Amino acid sequence: MLKNNPKEAGFTLIELLLVMLVMAILSLTIANFITSWLQSSSENQAKANLLNTAESALTKVADDIMLSGSVDTTNRWPDPNGPNGNPYGWTSGNSTMILAKVAVNSSGAAIFTDGSDYITLKDDEVYFISGTTLYRRTLASGELGDSAVTTCPASDATAQCPPDNVVATGVTNWVVSYYDINGNAVSAANARSVQISITLSSMYGSTPITSSYTTRMVFRND
Repeated sequence: MLKNNPKEAGFTLIELLLVMLVMAILSLTIANFITSWLQSSSENQAKANLLNTAESALTKVADDIMLSGSVDTTNRWPDPNGPNGNPYGWTSGNSTMILAKVAVNSSGAAIFTDGSDYITLKDDEVYFISGTTLYRRTLASGELGDSAVTTCPASDATAQCPPDNVVATGVTNWVVSYYDINGNAVSAANARSVQISITLSSMYGSTPITSSYTTRMVFRND
């Protein structure tokens, strides 16, 4: 007569329940880890994208600085939509920068007012903050051959006066600093280089994220 061998007995119900409980806890732990990792990775990617946006915005500004001879203390060309209705109301400072950018013709060649001394005609590029948006307004010289076109606020834009260029949105900090050739802080009128800093903010889900970028550029010698 055969007898049951205790060593060949299966799991008891309690043992099966304990195994299932342990597996459930492990699965939940692994799932939470993966979820947290994915969320952190996505948030870091969102921050990296925001940093790229900030860098791209300042690259546009830096390109204008490289094509400018100096900072204008106030705008040299009238602006029908100037601050408080003043056509000469723009002033360079820590939050506004007026670049005296070299004027070019339709072929991209510089326009000279004095060819013998290589003195070029200048347009104004005004960088300013309105709300949380950084804008660039062009104030063209109006001289014959100048390819630049004066821009306007979007609400007043026309075919003859296109809207101001939007450089960046979500701007929570924008600072312009001016330096002389020796790296000393000076007024806008005496600047030979400009340092620009920007901070952008946005929401990743319910989490606010920010990214900052800073660069410094030297004016061309003319």
